[in-house]
Amino acid sequence: MKSRSGSLLIVCVALLLSRPAIADPAMAWIQKMSEAMRNLSYRGNFVYLHDNQMESMEITHIRDVTGEKERLLSLNGEAREVLRDNLNLTCVWPSSKKVVVDTSRQNNYSPIFIPEDIARLEKFYDMKLIGQDRIAGLDSVVVHINPRDNLRYGMKFWINQNNGLMMKSSLINENDEEVEQVMFTRIELIPEGETFLLGLTQQLDDSFTLVRFHSGDGSLEVDVDNAWQLSNIPGGFWRESALSRKLPGAGFYVQQMVYTDGLASLSVFIERLTGDVRNGSSSMGAVNAFIRIYDDYSITAIGEVPAQTVKQIAESISYMRQ
Repeated sequence: MKSRSGSLLIVCVALLLSRPAIADPAMAWIQKMSEAMRNLSYRGNFVYLHDNQMESMEITHIRDVTGEKERLLSLNGEAREVLRDNLNLTCVWPSSKKVVVDTSRQNNYSPIFIPEDIARLEKFYDMKLIGQDRIAGLDSVVVHINPRDNLRYGMKFWINQNNGLMMKSSLINENDEEVEQVMFTRIELIPEGETFLLGLTQQLDDSFTLVRFHSGDGSLEVDVDNAWQLSNIPGGFWRESALSRKLPGAGFYVQQMVYTDGLASLSVFIERLTGDVRNGSSSMGAVNAFIRIYDDYSITAIGEVPAQTVKQIAESISYMRQ
């Protein structure tokens, strides 16, 4: 006679083996896209539509034994170039002869956004397969990620049916309006055996000014003052990072905290008052901001989220003195 615990173990193992990692087909496509955009090597061109303007950009993404490398080039408007590797994020503006170097953890350098923790999103977003389409001549499935509340935006992704690469994305505001769009006009995989050295295309010389923001430079960056606390954080959001940074040429530090739910994100900046700053909200395209005066400080919450979200965040921050 088999023991009860032994039978239970067999049943549990059978259930685990028979259950797919992600049962929901929409979530499975988003997971496939997330892995493809990070783990495949590819190059292509895309357009970025926002604030009634269009930017054309070129991307090259390499994944090899050393990790990820990525280069972005602007093809219209002001010339600029961004290179990211495992350690640094380097931005070059040839017209102003300026080079900015930061840590690669910064994730706002590219209009291409890919969610990572897909399962965590399910509590605050509905994910549905809503159809099929063709983008840049390639068959794609369309997934709609719709928020369950009015504190975040939704997104639509067009995903290559063959390899999982993102072909198009749209940011949808609380009024169900498309406020930003990224669409590839050409994309191709880089053959695995192809030798590819990825570096800056712009030749730098002594005429360029270097601005370095780096966690290893204690003169520019220190730990954030954790007495600044948020008392009413929207559900699903967590503090992803926090730092206090001295601005070049300035004699004061600006504290920055980044909050995200895995899809939506916003930043909070806290600095001493230095001029005529007033309470109030502002917006530009998909970006909303809210400024609050607190004692001798200004608190600014800004991000691609609804206006009420940045207002709630800014009004919830206070200094919890020991």
